Amino acid sequence: MENSEADKLLSYYITNRASAILCSKDIEIGHVFAEYKDKLVIIDGENKKEHEYLIPKTKVDRYGDKNIYFNISEDTLKEFEF
Repeated sequence: MENSEADKLLSYYITNRASAILCSKDIEIGHVFAEYKDKLVIIDGENKKEHEYLIPKTKVDRYGDKNIYFNISEDTLKEFEF
């Protein structure tokens, strides 16, 4: 997939606030709210933000079914919290 196609696909998922899922355990960690430089902003809890993550786009494993799947473990997730 060319970069422009990948960027359009990623833009679609951001616009539609796709669910962010950890591949390792199929756990939803929040929704994709924005793109910041080479990272994605993931927020858990829309009314009361419980967790916020800044995850590099390189950690995206795949896209599908209105979800973005990340190739990181639950333990590693803490490294991306801000």
